[in-house]
Amino acid sequence: MIPRKKIDIKKQNVIKRCKKCSGNSCSICEAQASRIEKYAHANIPVEYWDKSFKEFSGDENFRKAISLKIKDIDKVYEEGKSLMFIGTLGTGKSYSASCLLKRAVAAGYTGLYVTMADVVASILSSQVDTSKYYKNLVGADFLVIDEFSSHWIFPSEKSEQLFGSSLEFVLRTRFQNQLPTILCSNDSDVDDIFGGFFAKSFRSLRNHHVELYVVGGKDYRRKDA
Repeated sequence: MIPRKKIDIKKQNVIKRCKKCSGNSCSICEAQASRIEKYAHANIPVEYWDKSFKEFSGDENFRKAISLKIKDIDKVYEEGKSLMFIGTLGTGKSYSASCLLKRAVAAGYTGLYVTMADVVASILSSQVDTSKYYKNLVGADFLVIDEFSSHWIFPSEKSEQLFGSSLEFVLRTRFQNQLPTILCSNDSDVDDIFGGFFAKSFRSLRNHHVELYVVGGKDYRRKDA
């Protein structure tokens, strides 16, 4: 959850830096401030709010493919195909997913950005209203699950089974309802993210509903890269 103060400061800065009205507020900066409110509501990380996909300098083939989807976000929603970005750290997976989600919420769709850690903690927590949480995951027009990985240690086999069945339910429901879901992973073998029955189920779902993109390139977050 992004603090209200951070959101307000970002909105104020947009208005202050507006070249058209010089901080007096106009339709242009008010529209930008409104988009910031939407980004925050979708839980998009603040570091991506001011970034444009036009600045993406990674894998060229990937850039071309995602640029087309950002330009026609209505088509992405109508077709209902989900996406999975696989690559090493710093190749632009989260950046690209956030740009897609920003475009979607700016166009009037509902959206939600979560990490796998968020999902694990919320599903297994006794203090979270899980039915409401599932509803948020299943009901968003666009959903991003970042850090989609198998590198989680569960307190018991029962809790691992609970998590697997819950996430499988969320993904199956979204895929079958043709709601675009964007998964970002550092794992080269994505089918190993789930164990046992859930691995087989996820493989089947992925083959039928997900476009897979392998994102190449170096770690662009490193200053010496």
